[in-house]
Amino acid sequence: MKDYRILFIKTGSVKYISHLDLNRCMIRAIRRSGLPAWYTEGFHPHLYLMFPLALSLGAESVCECMDFRLTQELPAEEILARLNAALPPGLEALRVGEPLHEAVEIGAAVYEITLAGNDLQPVWEAFLAQPEIPVEKKTKKGMKTIDIRPQITQEAMSAADGMLHLTLRLPAGNEGNLNASVVTDAFVSYAAGQNVPVLCRRILRTKIFCLDGKDFF
Repeated sequence: MKDYRILFIKTGSVKYISHLDLNRCMIRAIRRSGLPAWYTEGFHPHLYLMFPLALSLGAESVCECMDFRLTQELPAEEILARLNAALPPGLEALRVGEPLHEAVEIGAAVYEITLAGNDLQPVWEAFLAQPEIPVEKKTKKGMKTIDIRPQITQEAMSAADGMLHLTLRLPAGNEGNLNASVVTDAFVSYAAGQNVPVLCRRILRTKIFCLDGKDFF
């Protein structure tokens, strides 16, 4: 048996399929590809598949990872070719290799966010300048108010033609996870209070990092 990790993209209309549906889609693709997938044992055997960091509905990504196991070792080029031939538009496997890091090692993710609206840069700067950005978050014990401002790291910002482009690093993984849509929703609400309409055009995950700063893949 051999464990593999696939780096794949999820863009376009497939951003609207849920994580559960993505899991089903990948299982069907692996079966169609004819790859010698490993199945669990027991009364209800199933194809082993694991996504180290789920992507929220509506977001796109060029750095998604999927772990699976084959009953025999195959060349990376063959795995990629056979899997891509079975994947639908919007999903494409880019690289394959051994899983070097465990999912519990994930610490952060980088997102490129595009917001539409007039003169948004000063509004965004004022939003980030707040000492606190409280949001309601659902926990096992119910709704809880948390301050997300310390969790937002801005790496880049530019504005042109009625669009604000942001690159944000946000916590991810077991140590804490901040969904990019929580940030954009908070900003849209803040901007509405300033009578500034905002529309979130795109959320694109571009990198996943380990707690020690290493590239997860």
